[in-house]
Amino acid sequence: MKSLLLSICFVVTSFFLSAQDANKGICSSKAKLVKGVELGVIEITLSEAVTKENVDKYASYYKNIFSVTFDEPTHLATIKMIENTSSNRRVVLRFLSANQVQNVIVEGQSYLTHDFYEIFLK
Repeated sequence: MKSLLLSICFVVTSFFLSAQDANKGICSSKAKLVKGVELGVIEITLSEAVTKENVDKYASYYKNIFSVTFDEPTHLATIKMIENTSSNRRVVLRFLSANQVQNVIVEGQSYLTHDFYEIFLK
């Protein structure tokens, strides 16, 4: 009985942990991210669950603020700011949220999207 209960707990925990992985974006390095923000070109690798159709659909809402190119094999989204301002970079959070990204990992450190904006995009 005890082992059955432990097995169920393990399966449920594994399910939640793997489900959370789908809600993360990844930036390859802090230096590259900081330079990209400075230049107005932000690269974020989105989860495998994100499709090109979704990226194109959600990016179309913000075409006056930024453009997005999406490489399907690597899931790399390259966001190019039309006007590189702090307030326009804040809109990137809406795009990430629409693609179910809740956390962004930078050099192994996970940040909630709001914290990601405050620390890196502002």
